[in-house]
Amino acid sequence: MTTSAPTPPRTDTQLVTSPLFFAHEQREGTVCALGLSQRTRLRALGLRAWELLHFYLEPRTRQGAEAAGYTAAEEDEAVRAGLLVDARTAAHMFRWEQRRWSRAAYLLYSQMDLPYVEPVGEGRTLSSLSQFRREQISGFQGTELYPQRFRVEPLRVHRLPSPDTPLTPSLDSMLARRSVRKFSDLPVGEEVLGALLHHATANVRIAEDSKASGDPYYLLNSFYSWLHLYVVVQGVEGVPNGVYQYDFFDNALLFTGREPSVTEIAGTIQGQNWIGGGGVSLFITVQWNRYQWLYRHSRAYLNLLIQLGEFAQELLQVGYQLGLVGWLTPAISESRAGALLGLDSVGTEADAMYYVKLGHGR
Repeated sequence: MTTSAPTPPRTDTQLVTSPLFFAHEQREGTVCALGLSQRTRLRALGLRAWELLHFYLEPRTRQGAEAAGYTAAEEDEAVRAGLLVDARTAAHMFRWEQRRWSRAAYLLYSQMDLPYVEPVGEGRTLSSLSQFRREQISGFQGTELYPQRFRVEPLRVHRLPSPDTPLTPSLDSMLARRSVRKFSDLPVGEEVLGALLHHATANVRIAEDSKASGDPYYLLNSFYSWLHLYVVVQGVEGVPNGVYQYDFFDNALLFTGREPSVTEIAGTIQGQNWIGGGGVSLFITVQWNRYQWLYRHSRAYLNLLIQLGEFAQELLQVGYQLGLVGWLTPAISESRAGALLGLDSVGTEADAMYYVKLGHGR
């Protein structure tokens, strides 16, 4: 189905950059930009177009644009492509921004036509492909070293008891699992919390151990390379309430000095106040530069969302086997969670993307 090009608006009309416009890096002829208000697919945008779209991030009149040096012909072309829209009639298009649906929008509009870097379909041997991958990672390192995980400067360190034996999966505990939205005030044992966090993050340590040899090939072992886990203790025997960053390698909690109320925690997940009671609130957090160093294409966002769900499942499965119950939600306000956890002070971009509550049910 085709749509007719919109009529350029009057000179007194305010225009704004379309909130349904998404752009991607161009590679080997792939689609570069989408002007989705008119279902227009563009192969490329020139620098002048980017400057015009940046100018119109806030609603402006044509007179203001012309005073800034943009021509009526340039604006008309952007309107026809769906890149600029009438600010008075486009309010509904901003809903995904106003209601914090950006994650869903990125998922929907992630580019899916990028070719693989690897020479698939050429009949290469496994050893040849491994060497190709090693050379690719070495090339990445020649431009920028692999980012280290950030670590907060703790006010104090609380080391948790580490389990002596591996966790043996129990089918009975999985069949008896419960998802709840009411948690008891009964505190979780310190040993239980130590076992929960240690077992659920086993793959993080396996991946990091494999990289210790220095062979760049093993940087491809990407088990949760982006992961940070923040633990908000709400009721754990022997552990004061507050916000902690979890140290995967020492099974320790690094106290940040923050002690939020239940109301403040609920404010990060759209006011869901069922998260009170004992146990812990867990914020699964992404360190962006560490993830993006390895995953260098726009559909990597899809992979990240899958990995977020996988790690949340690791927490739930271990929690169930330790006698806990839980609930999870991706409905996080990144800005509020960042302020609560102190992510603005870690020295690199990071966002809490998933919330999990574990404790005892009522």
